[in-house]
Amino acid sequence: MILMKNDLFNKSIIKVLNQRVKMELQKIFWFYICNIFVVDGTNEFKMVESRMQYEFKPITLDNYYLVRDFREDSRINQYKEKLANKEIGFFAEHNGKMIGSIWATINKTELPNVVRTFIRIMPDEGLIHDIVTGEKFRGMGVAPFMVRNIASILLKQHRLNKIIIDVNIKNKASLRTMDKLGLRIDKKMFFMSAFEKLIFQHVLRQYN
Repeated sequence: MILMKNDLFNKSIIKVLNQRVKMELQKIFWFYICNIFVVDGTNEFKMVESRMQYEFKPITLDNYYLVRDFREDSRINQYKEKLANKEIGFFAEHNGKMIGSIWATINKTELPNVVRTFIRIMPDEGLIHDIVTGEKFRGMGVAPFMVRNIASILLKQHRLNKIIIDVNIKNKASLRTMDKLGLRIDKKMFFMSAFEKLIFQHVLRQYN
């Protein structure tokens, strides 16, 4: 039993270290291939049945640490940094526990702006990103619930003209979420950044 606990602890440490190394390397050089989905207010999301009732709660400086309910403690500082960077986040809550989160970055300036080091968005546009559901609650409609709710808030409360959702081409779970919601791929993009600056982007395939 002690050996098993040690193995789990060691695996957790290795996972955290790998995440930190990856994040530091991305600051130096990074390339990314993703599918781009667009929500502009005319989209009609398909209704996705949820197995349970969820609450949608803003992530604030008073509660960001609750990410530890469904992710490792090393994410706590990351969520605090997201708030410091003016990202907009929400938790999905069930029975008093946080079970998922979703974030968005918006451009409220008068000029195009590169956000998250790689995607250029226009004024009054936003990017939805970092959609995460706790392992025990995957497949229960949490991700569609979060996407649908944050999109509504961005369009109605923040009055955005368009929302972009980028999904890694290898992220099958998030691609299924987009399909369940009735969203279709707008284009497949290749991005390259160095020292946290976008240096190249290319449309690999245009679908619409």
